[in-house]
Amino acid sequence: MDMRLLPLLLLGALAPMAAAQDAPMIVIEGLTSEEPKAAPDAAAEATPAAEVAPWIIPMRSLAETTQVGPLFRLQGQQARAAFRLFLPAEAAGGTLTLAQRSSINVLPESSQVIVRMNDQEIGRFTPRQFGPLGAITMPLGDAVRAGDNLVTIEAQHRHRIYCGADAEFDLWTEVDLSQSGVALPAAAVGTEPTSFIAALTAQAESGQPIEIRTATPPDEATLRALAQALGRPFPDEALPLALSKPWQAKAGHTYARVTLLPSDVDRATIRRGGDGAVVLVLEHLPGGTPKASLVADLLGESRTLPPPTLPQIPPGRVVTLGDMGVDTILTDNRYFNRDIDFQLPDDWLLLASQKARIGIDYGFAGGLPEGALLLVKVNGTTVRMLPLDRGAAAVKPRLDIGFPARLLHPGPNRLSFESVIPGNPPDQPCPVAGDLMQVLSSTDLEVPPSPRMQMADMARDLAQVTPASVHAATPDGLARTLPFMSAFREVPGAAPVRLTVAGLHDIAAVPLNEEGLTPRLLALTLLPSTVSRLVERPTAPAGPPANALAPLGAAPGEGVMPPLVESNWSDRAQTFMEATLQPVIQAVRRMLRPGDGTLAEWLATRKGTAMVLAPEPGKLWVILGPEAEPARVAEALALAPRSPGGPRGQVAVLGADGRWSSWSKPGLLPELREPVSLDNVRSVVGNVASARPPLLLGGMLGLAWISAAIAVGFVLRTRGKGLK
Repeated sequence: MDMRLLPLLLLGALAPMAAAQDAPMIVIEGLTSEEPKAAPDAAAEATPAAEVAPWIIPMRSLAETTQVGPLFRLQGQQARAAFRLFLPAEAAGGTLTLAQRSSINVLPESSQVIVRMNDQEIGRFTPRQFGPLGAITMPLGDAVRAGDNLVTIEAQHRHRIYCGADAEFDLWTEVDLSQSGVALPAAAVGTEPTSFIAALTAQAESGQPIEIRTATPPDEATLRALAQALGRPFPDEALPLALSKPWQAKAGHTYARVTLLPSDVDRATIRRGGDGAVVLVLEHLPGGTPKASLVADLLGESRTLPPPTLPQIPPGRVVTLGDMGVDTILTDNRYFNRDIDFQLPDDWLLLASQKARIGIDYGFAGGLPEGALLLVKVNGTTVRMLPLDRGAAAVKPRLDIGFPARLLHPGPNRLSFESVIPGNPPDQPCPVAGDLMQVLSSTDLEVPPSPRMQMADMARDLAQVTPASVHAATPDGLARTLPFMSAFREVPGAAPVRLTVAGLHDIAAVPLNEEGLTPRLLALTLLPSTVSRLVERPTAPAGPPANALAPLGAAPGEGVMPPLVESNWSDRAQTFMEATLQPVIQAVRRMLRPGDGTLAEWLATRKGTAMVLAPEPGKLWVILGPEAEPARVAEALALAPRSPGGPRGQVAVLGADGRWSSWSKPGLLPELREPVSLDNVRSVVGNVASARPPLLLGGMLGLAWISAAIAVGFVLRTRGKGLK
């Protein structure tokens, strides 16, 4: 069944419905249209599709990583997700539709999905849709408001057969965001600012660009101001803006667009286009510059959700989870993970052996099976494993967990509590036994203070990017920068940072300053796997001996192992020494140059759609691969300043899953931002020595030589006096 029939099914659901525990379900796939065919002589009077088919104002995920594809998955026994939904005033009294399906492993009789809007429950349903997507509708009631709305979906799953941490990964409910939202008749959508913003969200989620139609493209400053004004109602989001000509034909349905029109007056108005689209018309004097400030004034009064903020942790002070806004954590899940993000100052830096501390107050139920664990993690690194299969208590005595402070870094960080509880027995459904584990809100974190120091890091520069920072690598790439201009916001007191957007065809303009970074290596990282195999390989060195062994399927000259038998004993000895000393050499190299290794080795194991380079402080380059969507990359960068998983270091690669991998150059020295004193000299020396161990080794050897020279001089001098 074509999923595009969904709007036709939703048209009958626009009337208010009585609230119920289980909302009605409509199976989407497998349906056929029962509308009678129009007579041939009535074709001229047929109503255009744009006026018949209802519009779906979609939900947008609030997850910290960019959404890849339309399907959003709530996974686990207990799962919760939040979404934005910008609605016009015409949505009052409407219905919310979810196109959803669940895993066959979900037991419907013991499972439910609860939907809330603006913290008010609007419906719940039993997950019974296991094959094709099904449509669930529920009335909005009085929970809806014109502007941004917060929609939360909470899934409570139970497994049909098994119990345990592994079984919970088989429990999920998927929501198709492209077909979930509020359906409105196209004719009912007005020309108010909220209607235009809602139409923008529908256009952005449709997979089609938001057109800026103009006969003559304005200058870069005007486009930047216009993109910024259009993106202001969407914090941490990027709009897929694109330039087009007024007479260009466009396939597909259009919900919203912008038109720049010469006129005898400067003004901004919202109208309905001939194709049914909501059009923002920005008029300007002939030969004059369009005033984007008029668009900002027109859309500026719309209500939007405030962007999320991270709690600030002052170094040297004890901060509890309650101070961070986190209540006592309770769970009855067999697998559970709770991430708590927080922010450290940008000039905090400790790289040596200093210790931070977590004081954990926790408890767990008795009788948990053998192997039950609670993992405490800092930025993904486990700092303590606590057994939950013995010594049960509602609240255990406080446990202080010390961990290396170097696991923390300036800016966003993450503290995680992850529990893994096997099933008992694992081949039967889990009994309903109440809460299994808790972490109290009195649990605290103490981060030691540090001198004001900074390392070269793109994360700090990304936090300073504003719309004025965005530039194109070449004049013909200006349109590619529009989503980036719409994604970033003004930063009070921002340092001057330049972010240049380029494509692979602009690679000649990209500064490849990092050692080992070549155009070929960059292209191999960003090109699809099927294409990168066709990239010409460098000239192979002289071939191996005829008796050398190669792994099965290896190309000639690749993966060759040293021969097992050599006729010359010296060759055998050399081969043995190389095999024996290689691990030692690698260990010494890692000790002398700590970090992520060479860039060439790091990139050899990674593929992505986009890359960010920081060749020098204040200079950022974004290289888009052939499969990169500029709006998705811009959104990922806009989210980075508040995400512990954002890009860091000097090179970062955005994977196809929307996650970043970062590389930091070994041997970079930190920069001290305050005078050296007796209070900070120890930490300063520790940071410098940890960042570049050869300096510490050289200093120690130098002191040893000086001490030895003094001792030898003293001995020679005293011995000479004795001989006299």
